[in-house]
Amino acid sequence: MSFKIDIIPSAQFNLVRITNTETLVNIDISTKGGLLNSWIQSPPKQSFDVIEGNDFSNGWDNFEGNGFKSGKMNPYSCRLYKGQYQHEENNYTIEKFYLGEHAIHGVLYDAEFEIIKTEIKEDNAWVLLNFHYPKFDKGFPFEYSVQLKWTLWKENKITVQTIITSKDNKSFPMMDGWHPYFKLGETINDCSIQFMNKGILEYDDALIPTGNILPNHQFENRENLTGVELDNGYVLDANNSNCILENNEYKLVVSPDAQYSYLQLYTPPHRKSIAIENLSAAPDCFNNKMGLHIMQPHEVWSLETSYQLYYK
Repeated sequence: MSFKIDIIPSAQFNLVRITNTETLVNIDISTKGGLLNSWIQSPPKQSFDVIEGNDFSNGWDNFEGNGFKSGKMNPYSCRLYKGQYQHEENNYTIEKFYLGEHAIHGVLYDAEFEIIKTEIKEDNAWVLLNFHYPKFDKGFPFEYSVQLKWTLWKENKITVQTIITSKDNKSFPMMDGWHPYFKLGETINDCSIQFMNKGILEYDDALIPTGNILPNHQFENRENLTGVELDNGYVLDANNSNCILENNEYKLVVSPDAQYSYLQLYTPPHRKSIAIENLSAAPDCFNNKMGLHIMQPHEVWSLETSYQLYYK
């Protein structure tokens, strides 16, 4: 076998480390949040981490203040206007985390996932995590579960499948997304980005979509990120939804399935990384309905995205 799986205690939760024993590439999945916290490469020059993850040496610590790194965004992403929405003529107000006057990044980003199963195969190894949402936020009183299957493949590829299962007798609004920060070197100024899209979301000053989608061709060809500041959302082209980040040494290909039809890009001020966020719907989708999925009673909804790194 070319893989091994280790369970590593980390403060109040565990890290699941999956290692390709031939290449020494490994990933760490945190059971808290169910997130990808590192992706260590071991090329000939020196090892490095593709993910700008979290320092969990002191536990969960200030995850929110540090940018929700790698977080699972569910059942809404980015900003939900004043934390309020209406569903089937009922009004709801989210209690979870707010940035200013708007709720952000959902209610599951700090969920305690349970390890259900791990398995090692010839060409991959994976871990299956599960969290049952017990309706703890009065603003989202709907029962459902989320399973995450993280797989490390031989081809230096990671896939993550999200399976959302309604446990409720009522319908409810839903979207899903991820918030990873990627880095290929000391700065993203040495990187270029390329992807096809069907338009850019128009945001107001509070980064709430206005509902307008504007033409955009900026990144159809490779564009260097020097001096480019991003906190933008795009509608992806379903026929070509890959987002490619590369520099002189590495190429990262982010490949969402058709369920993740939106892309949010964010460049933090330190410019050491870039957030490439696959989303199934637009920010504030509970209100603007852009990409919103309505879970039916006992429905099962599956989404998947992948990350693959190539050495040049």
